[in-house]
Parts: sequence; C-alpha cells; structure tokens
Amino acid sequence: MKLKSCLSIFLMSILLFDASAAGISLKAKKTRETKVEPVSIEKISAVAEGENGESKELEGLGFIFEITKLKKNDKKLYIQELRDFKIDGKSYAAFTSENLGLKIEPQTVLVDSSKFIEQNPYKKNIVKNKKSGIIMQTAIYGAELPSSGKVSVTAQIGWAGLNEEQTDGVDGKIEDFVFEFELSSLKKSENNSGISKNEKKELLKQINDFKKDKDLSLENLKKYSYIIDFASKNETVKISIDSSCLPKEIISSEYAPLFVLAYVCGNLEKQLVSGNYENSPKEGIDFERLKYRQLKETNSEINFPFLEDAQ
Repeated sequence: MKLKSCLSIFLMSILLFDASAAGISLKAKKTRETKVEPVSIEKISAVAEGENGESKELEGLGFIFEITKLKKNDKKLYIQELRDFKIDGKSYAAFTSENLGLKIEPQTVLVDSSKFIEQNPYKKNIVKNKKSGIIMQTAIYGAELPSSGKVSVTAQIGWAGLNEEQTDGVDGKIEDFVFEFELSSLKKSENNSGISKNEKKELLKQINDFKKDKDLSLENLKKYSYIIDFASKNETVKISIDSSCLPKEIISSEYAPLFVLAYVCGNLEKQLVSGNYENSPKEGIDFERLKYRQLKETNSEINFPFLEDAQ
C-alpha cells in the first residue's frame, strides 16, 4: 500500500505519526532524575511526491521513547528534538541528502502515557509507566536503509525549573541517553501479515465513530490515528492517494489532515466490509463529501469546488 504526500510529509504530522509496537525495544537508561526507555524501534516507509509530480520512496526509523521523572518536583520536561541518528558513525540525514538530494523534516510528538494508551489501545503493553510516563514518538524518514550496520541514536532529555508565575520553564538542562543496536535486528510491522478479527472490529468502530464525530479540529483528529497507522503499514489493504481524490486545493489547505483521514476511512471501510482488498476511491471521496458537509455547518464560507460539485 502506498500513501502519497508532498515532500513536507504532511501525512506524517501529529495526526499520522503512530509507530507500531513491532520491531525491537532496548533496555532503559537512568540518571539521578530521569529514566529513558526506547519501548519500540522499527523500520518505517512512505512515498513522497515532489512539486514536479515525481514520487520518491522513503524509508527510515520510527522511535517510541518512554520518559519517566525519577524525582518528585515541579520541573517541566525539557528536550532537544531528535532529528537524526547515525549508522556506522555516519549521519542518516547526510546520507539522505547525498542519495536523494532531499532534506526531510523529522516529526516528533510528545504525549502523556495515559493519553497514548487511550489513543493506541493495541500498544498499551509496551508502556511500563502507564500513569505518569511521557511518550516521545519520533519519525525520521529519508533514503533507503542499508541491510546492516550499527545504529546509534541519542535522546537529549532533561528538566526545566518553573518561573515565578509557574507558567514557563527556565534554566533547562538536558542529558544524553545513547542507545545502540544492529539494523539487522529490525523488521517490518507484524501487521503486514494480515488483519485479525480484533483489528477489523476496532477499525470499523473507529471509522464509524469518526463518521458521526462533528468535532473536526486537528486535536480531535488525533483520536483516530490508529486508522492511519494501520492503513499506512498493512500490506493487505490497498489505498492510493493522488490528485484525483485529493486535489491540490485541498492538500495545500489547513483541512488537509481532515480530508486525508476521511478518504482513508471511506476507502478502508469498503475493503474491510466487503473483504475485497482493492483500492476503492469512490467510497473514499464519498466519505470526504460527508465530512465536507459537516465542516460547512460550522464554516459556511469554506469552498472547495472539487467537493462543492458533488453536493
């Protein structure tokens, strides 16, 4: 299955990034104040489409780190965003630039562990500190990964004090947590092997919930990240996204995540219900139209000719 996007990888923004619990986990590392554990590391892939219409295959690594504060205090989490890793001592970002001529922005999401479990019920078993942990999810995409090599990734994490108003962090300090592993130990998501009954049931439930949900804010859309995660990684379903189902006027708008999710939901629902796993753009576009009508109820001035023509 391929999900196409522009080179900014908007499909891998906060809405989408939700790395699978397949892959490997590594032992936690501790300092006096902090415990950091990579609870999931896996290979990830996508297709990016540039402005000239040329598609490029992307690979990379998806990391899920669990962060636990070991000292009771009011300090706030303070991090240096994870933007790169090394393979046999060489920067993956530099490797990508040399081989693809691209600079692709990594995507990082921070969420409380309880919220992560709520949004990702099938991943609750990878979380150790289910009540007070912090989950950091980072997707780093780029050139095709080599088949082997030693990966070194450094999470820079610490804590900042609070100002007098107790609103902002001050004097933040970070510590380096370095993790190493062999690329050959990673594998693709286990979901690629098929669709279980529980997965199908959960997917259809979430699709139906989204169908009725009229809160179309980006924050609320995060509730349905499991749908996109599954559709992006499962090789049984077939979903193709291009300008015939999501024209540029929609993709370049602030509502792009809403309509991408809607298209995937309609397309995926058709395949799950029928058992015929072939791309179903008509059902995807019909779902877009449904959400467009709901959006018009709150914003009557919005106008996308592609969807207006279908009213």
